[in-house]
Amino acid sequence: MTTTETTPKKFVNLFREPSNIDQVMAGPWVDIRVETVAEGESMDLESTNIEHAAFILGGSAILTNGDGKTFELARSSAFAIPKTGRVSIAATTELSFLHIEMRID
Repeated sequence: MTTTETTPKKFVNLFREPSNIDQVMAGPWVDIRVETVAEGESMDLESTNIEHAAFILGGSAILTNGDGKTFELARSSAFAIPKTGRVSIAATTELSFLHIEMRID
């Protein structure tokens, strides 16, 4: 009798499927995925029990932090939201970004 163990995939296409990073990596990873925000739409992110980091893949947006300061985002930009931080991202063109979430211990 043989048994087959299922192991998590180590390579995924983040444009097509979930990463399941928390099953592959031992660190504080919660998720890693590609997000899209349509032109004219916005997304709010807040770090309470999860911190966020992002790398812009394409498009453009205005990021407004919790203090009301604004920053332009474009391809190759990056941002991080530390514990207790919050931002609003308003897409000026369709925005695509790699979104990483990590647990705060």
